[in-house]
Amino acid sequence: MRKNTVISCLYPNKCAGCGEIIDEDKMFCNYCSAFINNIDFKNFCTKCGMEKENCRCKYREFHFEGNIGLYKNEGIARKAYYSYKLGKRNYLASFFAENAVKAVKSAFVNVPFDAVCAVPTAFRSRLKHGFDHNRTIALKIAEIMKTEYIDSVLKARHFRRLQHKSTFAERLENVRGKYYTVGRISKKCVLLFDDIYTTGATLDECAKELLFAGVRKVYCVSVLMTDKRKKKEVTKNGD
Repeated sequence: MRKNTVISCLYPNKCAGCGEIIDEDKMFCNYCSAFINNIDFKNFCTKCGMEKENCRCKYREFHFEGNIGLYKNEGIARKAYYSYKLGKRNYLASFFAENAVKAVKSAFVNVPFDAVCAVPTAFRSRLKHGFDHNRTIALKIAEIMKTEYIDSVLKARHFRRLQHKSTFAERLENVRGKYYTVGRISKKCVLLFDDIYTTGATLDECAKELLFAGVRKVYCVSVLMTDKRKKKEVTKNGD
């Protein structure tokens, strides 16, 4: 019996969405594949990143030129991403990176990116999960786009509160002064990556610091997009 066959028997390949055993050359079963569709940018504002009905451009000015997410933070996409983030399926970094590049090329047509950067991951998150989930995907994005990855320039101080447990106003206040840059960056256009965006506060603060460091334009891409307004509606209706 071949070594690969033995390994497959002991550690069968499982769907990143539901855990069902699947063929070795697949990442998702047929069912999950049908429910992990990318966001349709026709219904989204590619400036703030939100659905057009919830567009925030009228109420806020952003330091980034554009912002998109790959999937809504729900269902199969959420399960798959957290499976990666928790360190169970590190190989999914390539899947998310490849889809990020496709989305960026579709949403930001002919934008000449000359570098990729990632939102710094908190030390306790790296310690807990054993790796830097943002940097890992961003590195692969840069590799696919055949461009430079900017490392160790964008830094982060400790959050006063956890972002995912904060209100909209608290999120804005929480990131103020949180991020900073070390040195100058002589790049015209940078693609900034973060794993999940909700209010855009983190991306906007990082974009501001990159501009301060010398970057001319910043575009953003995230794996998951969370719409807290819809979450509140669901809770209110008891669903």
